[in-house]
Amino acid sequence: MHLRIEQNIRRLKDKIHNIPAEELSYKPTPEKWSKKEILGHLIDSALNNLRRFLIILYSYRNYEVRPYDQDYLVQVNHYQEADLDHLVTLWQSLNKQIANIVKEMPIKKLEHEVFIGPNEKRTCQWLIEDYIDHMDHHLDQILAAEAKPTKYHITKEEAIAALEDSAPQPFVTLLRHGELEVEYYKPDQVDNQLPHEKDELYIIASGSGEFVLEGERYDVKVHDVLFVKAGQEHRFVNFTDDFATWVIFYGIKR
Repeated sequence: MHLRIEQNIRRLKDKIHNIPAEELSYKPTPEKWSKKEILGHLIDSALNNLRRFLIILYSYRNYEVRPYDQDYLVQVNHYQEADLDHLVTLWQSLNKQIANIVKEMPIKKLEHEVFIGPNEKRTCQWLIEDYIDHMDHHLDQILAAEAKPTKYHITKEEAIAALEDSAPQPFVTLLRHGELEVEYYKPDQVDNQLPHEKDELYIIASGSGEFVLEGERYDVKVHDVLFVKAGQEHRFVNFTDDFATWVIFYGIKR
């Protein structure tokens, strides 16, 4: 059972960032959850079931499953407005802990009796499998209309064409996979970028110029690699008209 949980952790991480932000936040009706809110509901489910599994593990009494107000928790936790990386990381962490508990749970505890209604009795193993089935169902809802498959080869010509299509903005996102994002960036005369929430790498694609990082200046040219920690002040200055760079964001937001 723990392998199914671990597989779902990888499944969400690999695919959710391929879905456009507007699709993740879209609510079919005011009463229905968006995909972000469904993920939030899965977080609430993980929190409640982690507690259930721990109580069963350390108790000798029959356990009674108590329901919780799902809609209220989604609303009060403001999942619709929450940062996606935070939600993904929280859901992954909770389920990694659940997977660890399930992996080490003794057979005797898996056979522990669980009451899911006044006269309906199951086992802890049934409860765990029901939790995973519930997870599968909602992950299918979130990932049902995921965007195009991850690209494994992006040419400079493709990047330039995509940037032209995205004009007048000076950058275009070419790849999202898990916590990784790849952009192509060509500032127009002035680099107005602000500090970012993720660590990043720059790989100079064309032209030359200077790079200012926290007051330090570096001469840069084609194929140079630059590393910037999340939150650091940085920008390009005195760059040539043909200057452009690949930008690679990775890791969680800070």
